[in-house]
Amino acid sequence: MRRFSLPPEWKPGEGCVLEGGRARYLSRVLRLAPGDRFPGLDAEGRSWLCELLEAGPDRLVIGVGPLPPGCAEPERLEDIRGGRAAAPPSPAAGSARLGPPEAARPPITLVQGLPKGSKMDLVVRQAAEAGVARVLPLRALRSVPEADSAARLERWRRIAREALQQSGSAVPTRVEAPIGLEALPGALGEGGPGRLRLFLDEEAPLAQSSLHGYLTEAPGEVVLCVGPEGGFAAEERRFLAGSGFSPFRLPCAVLRTETAALYAVAAVEIVLSERSSWIPSTS
Repeated sequence: MRRFSLPPEWKPGEGCVLEGGRARYLSRVLRLAPGDRFPGLDAEGRSWLCELLEAGPDRLVIGVGPLPPGCAEPERLEDIRGGRAAAPPSPAAGSARLGPPEAARPPITLVQGLPKGSKMDLVVRQAAEAGVARVLPLRALRSVPEADSAARLERWRRIAREALQQSGSAVPTRVEAPIGLEALPGALGEGGPGRLRLFLDEEAPLAQSSLHGYLTEAPGEVVLCVGPEGGFAAEERRFLAGSGFSPFRLPCAVLRTETAALYAVAAVEIVLSERSSWIPSTS
């Protein structure tokens, strides 16, 4: 585990009590003991210094406080199944860093047409690893009907927390309940002039849908909409276009929906992270 994900209901100034599987993972798998310290991340993306105060068989009490002034955040919490946990490095330690590079990128929202079976589990896991800020499951026309349940949503949120802890991403991924296409504009809100909305469309001509063209002006937020198996129906594409979405096509063979989602997120992140190398200098 690279970073401990604090429970979403935790509030600053409070302690943190873990029970059940999460407690057993820290105490039995990572073998943490009272006095061990490790980095934590809350639901708002803020970093904290955590210390294990009490440890029982299935219950842990964790103290949570701010990082000491001038102290860099420890880069990760090592998996210590073969040894002991390390305390956070001092400010002068070479392995420490002041902040994650992900924090400087515009937030990405992934709107994912609900795929068949357990494929959404993979989409959520990969989105959290890639630093997606928000996942909106979408009931599209070609989605396979499946009863929505609180247990299903909680499973996705648990997968996102686990992926966050394993990857060390500094962006907490919020997974929301599935919605229909007609509710999408309201769920996204008005946004601002810096929001870029894109949807994958296999029929979009590449010459009119270059990612570099869309991202020449650095957006304040990127919304990526990916269809389920079979893509979006014609009426759905028209609805998205009328809701401010622009079409783009990935320059490759037809991908599975779970692969297309990760491909699109990675493509946007790479283009944004390398803007300085392809945007002409004005000086």
